[in-house]
Amino acid sequence: MSRPAVLAAALLALAAPTLADAGVVTSSFQGRSVIVYTPDHLPPAGQRALVVVLHGGLGNAQRIESAQSESALRMDAEADKDGFVVAYLSGTPVTLRLGPEYLGWNSGGGCCGQSAANNVDDVGYITAAVHDLEGKYGIDPARVFGMGHSNGAMMTQRLLCVTNLYAAAVAISGPLGVAAARCPDARGKRILAIHGQDDRNVPIGGGRGTQGVSGVAFASEAHAHDVFTASGATYDLQIIPGADHKLEHIDAVIQQTEHRTLQHKAAQFFGLSPAGS
Repeated sequence: MSRPAVLAAALLALAAPTLADAGVVTSSFQGRSVIVYTPDHLPPAGQRALVVVLHGGLGNAQRIESAQSESALRMDAEADKDGFVVAYLSGTPVTLRLGPEYLGWNSGGGCCGQSAANNVDDVGYITAAVHDLEGKYGIDPARVFGMGHSNGAMMTQRLLCVTNLYAAAVAISGPLGVAAARCPDARGKRILAIHGQDDRNVPIGGGRGTQGVSGVAFASEAHAHDVFTASGATYDLQIIPGADHKLEHIDAVIQQTEHRTLQHKAAQFFGLSPAGS
């Protein structure tokens, strides 16, 4: 190994957390709350994977990580089993009326609320936050994966469309919102889109939902499929029968029919958990 390579490896090892730092750490990046879960056992620094989890509209990092929340997309148990880092990021307030803990993402297509109205640069924010985490936790940039629910799923798909940040992504109840004919940065990437058949908040076929408060006419899953596949990506849409918009209902059907949790399904899709586990 060359001297520069040895020096780079040493710097990564110094920057990466020790086992004493394992567990949940809440901090902030550029004024927004970030929750990072680090399991006890990880690969060497520089070889570690990161899963970035984005909350839905009116959510926040704490709520989507919490074991007590019905809107949780908690990957901590999977991280313990398979040895990867999880980061839960926070958007910005979607409305002045409800308060500072109700957050959303500027995911495109007018969604959602003040995040879109103020044209918040969430693409730039998330990209910078992930690069910061890569340095702090010894993450391999080629092993960064994204997932999110609802508005967070739309933001995840936007990132797949306009950046090279993620190697693959799982988007739950939220298709691509940006009006793009092509997403050149998505070439060779894999997207697993999971959507409840009975979703009335974000209809699979697009348009305004009959539930929810966004008031946005959403793009369809067919639009997302066409854009990504035309761009050289793989877009696997899985419609969950008998499930609506809620994470807990989608997870319940997956557990009943596939005998695995939604989180385990995601970890397997990313290649972080063995297929037969």
